[in-house]
Order: sequence, then structure tokens, then C-alpha cells
Amino acid sequence: RFAKAVAAALEEGASITIPVFALGKTQEVMALIWQMQRERVIPPTPLYVGGLSSKITAVYDTMSAQVPRRLPNLRLMTDVAPYVAGGAEIQSLNPRKRAIYALSSGMMTENTLSNVFARKVLPDSSQYLFFVGYADPNSPAGHVRNAEPGSDVQLTSLGAPVPFHCHREVFTFSAHAQRDHLLSYAIKVRPKTILLVHGDDPAIEWFKRELSTALPETKVIAPSPGQTIEL
Repeated sequence: RFAKAVAAALEEGASITIPVFALGKTQEVMALIWQMQRERVIPPTPLYVGGLSSKITAVYDTMSAQVPRRLPNLRLMTDVAPYVAGGAEIQSLNPRKRAIYALSSGMMTENTLSNVFARKVLPDSSQYLFFVGYADPNSPAGHVRNAEPGSDVQLTSLGAPVPFHCHREVFTFSAHAQRDHLLSYAIKVRPKTILLVHGDDPAIEWFKRELSTALPETKVIAPSPGQTIEL
């Protein structure tokens, strides 16, 4: 679905902006675009990256021989050869036709490249904005994902709202291990204490139930935000 959406937008002559997390999502999107071009799903297309993601991608390439990879010979910065946009440049950079902008951060946090660039993308009905990962509902990305077409979106705390007219697509690319894998790892380690953090309530309740059954001697704690825990 992602490949078809990218191909369709480029066929229209549009540009595509993808807010991405610097670690994981950036590299996944770059590899997908590389594959799509090699398989001729899309034509050769300029790709812009920037922010922390380009630095992490360089480290990712350096360590590529040390960990298993689905594409072991792919070096993203050289084989994909993206254009690296700097923080100062993003202010003057405007979306060009038939180009892809994979910019951090994934939640479009204020003052990041994706946030600054989105102010140029949102008001333009010819532009495409693709989300590929989780966004906190209270983040700028969350505001855009939940906005009604034609409404105004608050991207910054002090700036004026931005009208939302661009095309929006949401794709679910997981950035985490599957919960069954996490559970299997916990059972293998058999720790004395497990803290369940950074998860939605249903997910935490599932882990509490499964861990209590599989590891009855393990203390399972699901602390509230800000709660102090003595270990």
C-alpha cells in the first residue's frame, strides 16, 4: 500500500513528505525507496533527509557488517545517495516536484526539520504527507493526523495555526519487537523484577497478565508516570 501510494503521488508530479524517527524509521524508509526504484515501482527520485537521521544513518552504515541485515550489502548513504538538508537550509527549502522528503522527527516536534517543512506542505493541496509510525496524539504529528481537512493545525506553541489542505496517508510500520518476542525474552532471563513502562494501558495489562502466569516468582510493576520505584 505504501509503494502504490508513493508511485501514485509521484505520477501526479507531487512531492511526498514523510516525518521519520532518526533511528529505525529513516533507515527503513530509505531501504524501501531503494528497493522500489530497483524494482521499477517508482522512477529514480530525489530523496532528501536531514537532521539527526543522516548522522545515525552514517553510523548505521558503518556498523552494517556487525549485525544481521535483510539487505546486507546495502549502504544507505552511498547506494541511496540522499541529499542531506541542514537545519538552516530547511527554512528556505521548498517542496520540488517528484521528490521525497524523509525528515526527522517522526512526531514533528517543534523546531525539527519535519515541523518546519510541514508549514510549507500542509497548506498546499498538491502536496502529500505520509505518516509511517506512531505519533503521540498531543504532538504536532498527532494534531495533523487527527485534523479534519480544511481545519487549522497548531504546529508550534507560539506560532499561528497552519491550514490543513494537503493529502494525508497513514501507514503502520512497527518500530518495536513483537510482544510475544518480548515475553519470550523475559521468560528466558527470569528477572526478579520487571517494570512495564512506555506502553498503552491495554498493552501493559496484557504483559502483567502473561508475566504473572509465566513467571509467578517475578515481581511485575507498572508504575504511574513520575512514580519513584526502589530497586
